[in-house]
Amino acid sequence: MPPDATAANLFSGISPRRIRRLTIGFSILAAAAAWWWFGAGSAASFSVGSIASYFNFQLLHAAVGRLGADPSPGSRRIVALFVFRYFALGLLGYATVEVFGVNPVSFCVGLLTATFAMLLDSVNELIYARA
Repeated sequence: MPPDATAANLFSGISPRRIRRLTIGFSILAAAAAWWWFGAGSAASFSVGSIASYFNFQLLHAAVGRLGADPSPGSRRIVALFVFRYFALGLLGYATVEVFGVNPVSFCVGLLTATFAMLLDSVNELIYARA
């Protein structure tokens, strides 16, 4: 790690990019595995959940980036989206289960892909921090 790098600089650039890449990679691999073991409906439901997880991470990252900043129309929009996301996730989950006719577990597991990517990124940071 360069001597001038701070934790804030690293998190603002490198870690979110790595989390996004891990989320996308894990989503593709897990969707392929779900297709193989459970069929196309479960894989599609998992993929929709993964996409929702990716955009939820994007929204949370933008909201955290606005903390402490002066209120602006952009930050009000993010706060509105932040509140609206629960309704949107519930509606998206219901629609996915109704359209694909599968158990909602695959959608819910798809929602955890960004969490899994953050966990892997944290483990990566811990390993390289000790080196």
